[in-house]
Amino acid sequence: MKIEEAAKIEDFFMLDTVSLAKELLGKLIIVKNAGKILSGYIVETEAYLGVIDEACHGYKGKRTPKVEALYQKAGTVYIYTMHTHKMLNIVSCEKNNPQAVLIRGIEPLKNREIMEENRRKTGVIVSNGPGKLTKAMGINDKFNMSEVKIISNGTYLKKADKNTDKSKVNKKLIYENIIKKSIIKENTIYLDFNDAKNPEKIEISPRIGIPNKGKWTDELLRFYVAGNKYVSGMKKSEYTDKCWKSDD
Repeated sequence: MKIEEAAKIEDFFMLDTVSLAKELLGKLIIVKNAGKILSGYIVETEAYLGVIDEACHGYKGKRTPKVEALYQKAGTVYIYTMHTHKMLNIVSCEKNNPQAVLIRGIEPLKNREIMEENRRKTGVIVSNGPGKLTKAMGINDKFNMSEVKIISNGTYLKKADKNTDKSKVNKKLIYENIIKKSIIKENTIYLDFNDAKNPEKIEISPRIGIPNKGKWTDELLRFYVAGNKYVSGMKKSEYTDKCWKSDD
């Protein structure tokens, strides 16, 4: 299924979890925090494969109030806490199949300075890790069990003035219409497909911080944009300014 064919939010998030983890790379994640729009491109994800995956919170069908969001429909936000840090996950698959994608890193776009204030840090460490990006964007437990909203060309054009030449709608007009008409709500995750980027190359590796989980420790379920400096643990020698495909 191509993204363009997605008629409903569930269609995109109903991709198998590995495919979803890859497709999320380059999507623009948007939130509103204290009345300000914050956004960044997703550059790193991990897939968690439910009841068979020893590293997944839904392993063997474990179900407690803390993980209830994991069992909801595709596109549900699952927030959990690790060492005081909030972790942002997007649920995949059908309801009661506890699979999800962990968002591990973002490349800041809009209002980076606010993210730096939230983190009290500057540079790549603002958002090059799952706990870092949630603090930078103000994502907390209030987002848990909410539904991710997808913003696409259709969303934008519906909100544009009826007299606007749709072929000439530019990014500035798009954002003006969204923000001024208050489409972006607090405590909600939005994914912008219209302003998404395409990775030049996607690298794959074992997930981070998964010890003593049998074969699942070494399963290649981490995906990231090759050379992007906001990927956690990326060496400076591996940085590249050409990690995204050209719009041409």
